[in-house]
Amino acid sequence: MSTLRDLVEEHTSLGSEDIDHLHRLAGDWQLLSDLSFADLLLWVPVNGDESFLCVAQVRPTTAPTAYQDDQVSRTVGGPEVAHLTIAYRQGRIWREGDPVWYGDTPARHEAIPVRLRDADGEPGGVIAVVGRDTNLSTARTPSQLELNYLTTADDLAQMMADGTFPPMSHRIETTSAPRVGDGLIRLDASGKVTYASPNAQSAFRRLGLPSHLVGEDLAALFARLADDPLEGTDASARVLAALGGEAPSRKEIEARGATVLTRALPLKPAGVPIGGWCWCAT
Repeated sequence: MSTLRDLVEEHTSLGSEDIDHLHRLAGDWQLLSDLSFADLLLWVPVNGDESFLCVAQVRPTTAPTAYQDDQVSRTVGGPEVAHLTIAYRQGRIWREGDPVWYGDTPARHEAIPVRLRDADGEPGGVIAVVGRDTNLSTARTPSQLELNYLTTADDLAQMMADGTFPPMSHRIETTSAPRVGDGLIRLDASGKVTYASPNAQSAFRRLGLPSHLVGEDLAALFARLADDPLEGTDASARVLAALGGEAPSRKEIEARGATVLTRALPLKPAGVPIGGWCWCAT
């Protein structure tokens, strides 16, 4: 099967930096798919922008897929790609339109433009489009956890359109990183916890936190709970780095005989620093 790089090099004129950015995205988008409860398809324009070629695909682990068949290497055009064309030409997220049907499966289409920023941090043109397609067959009123997942997913989608997700400095993790279902923590711009999923709360109880996470300063909490003061300082610094717009690598925290794997990333949709998010897994 052709790889993302093979398909892009064969069918487009995108340069190596553009392709590297698409690889970073495809290496980190399982989280976005799971947060969105949706399939993500990476499309590049061919034949001008009259048709689009799917060069990568990921299915959610948190919801049913909208596609039973593999879409990679599929080229589509005409009315079927109208939403992709709008996102590509106008450089904005497309969310309009009625549900579509794939056989017996109703689905909602969205299209997110993908940008790459230059060395000075300035956004460039749109290089690809991510289709975010949600299977609506099991639609229901979302829980608080699901609403926080969706809110975080929308923030990351806007950052993708801005060219800030995934960040240029981001390294694709080569070993297992926290998964979306392990535990989600949202932070405001000051670093205070505004939401903690039940699994995140359980992880911090194992570290020795008897109270609820909401309202806690996460960086200060890491420093307070860690058995090793140096490790606590390092974990605290990574949270502060994420709040400052960086993308630090994952970190293990040890306390009271428990170990929690964490990863903090910034939230900066439309260039506005609104806080950060952190995964944690035991």
